[in-house]
Amino acid sequence: MLDLAQVRCFVTAATELNFRRAAALLNMTQPPLSRQIHLLEDNLGVKLFERVGRTVKLTTEGRVFLADATRLLNLSEQAESTVRRASKGKTGRVRIGFTGAAGYELIPGLLVAAKNVLPDIDVVLLELISVAQIEAFSANTIDLGFLRPIASRQKLEFLLVEEEPLIVALPKGHALCRHKRIELKQLHNQPFIMHSPLHGKYFHGRIMSMLATEDVQLNITQYIDQTPTILSLVRAGLGVGILPASAQRFHYDNVEFRSIANNSTQAEMSMAWRSDQDNPAVTAFKLMATEYFAEKRAFHPLTPERSAP
Repeated sequence: MLDLAQVRCFVTAATELNFRRAAALLNMTQPPLSRQIHLLEDNLGVKLFERVGRTVKLTTEGRVFLADATRLLNLSEQAESTVRRASKGKTGRVRIGFTGAAGYELIPGLLVAAKNVLPDIDVVLLELISVAQIEAFSANTIDLGFLRPIASRQKLEFLLVEEEPLIVALPKGHALCRHKRIELKQLHNQPFIMHSPLHGKYFHGRIMSMLATEDVQLNITQYIDQTPTILSLVRAGLGVGILPASAQRFHYDNVEFRSIANNSTQAEMSMAWRSDQDNPAVTAFKLMATEYFAEKRAFHPLTPERSAP
């Protein structure tokens, strides 16, 4: 087994070809340097230096060994640097779950910021609905999640990162399209495309609670998990729907959107993580993301979706 201290003494002496100067560079005297090199030669079973008068030069074996010894020291320094960076969370891997809504703008913007601040962290992305992300936390397949905040038996912590209003999606030509704003009571008994109570339970719960306050009864024709499918059914004239304002980004033809009058219900997007996680890379990424979203909210307190018609 090679001793890195002995290898370092050899490389310095081989580079300087002067034991006195090499010893000075290593902050030691010449006798200990010579002793370290002799020990290395005994370990290798070869002579690395030969004296020619008052000078020294490398033997053939010494020249061969110098290249590998230099690489060994470089790798050693690189390993030390890597482990120190890892301990500070500046390198490593972070697995991020995100919903389709988060993937449109939130995640790309966050990744650009991460690339500038934490360039050596490897980010693995998994697109999952909110319920699936809760399950992924349980299976330890994601480290951070960007999801709608839903109840979980796990020890998860949530940070609100974005809010947007709910709006009504209508098939083009629907009688309600003549209104600039929709009263919730106007949706009474309307054919309605509703979020699934299982996989879309965040929106299902918020919409049902919102309508219950107005004593609105819906004629639910379909339960659907994903926003694009709800929009497709609305476009086909099979019903109306209530969606987050960001649904307008999908640009479905023959679908019109209207804001909801006298309603303050917001669709929330949160960053979630396990409270017992101890991965330095995850901690560093979470702190960076927290600062990123705080700065974003400070400069853009009103999102484009909030100003939707």
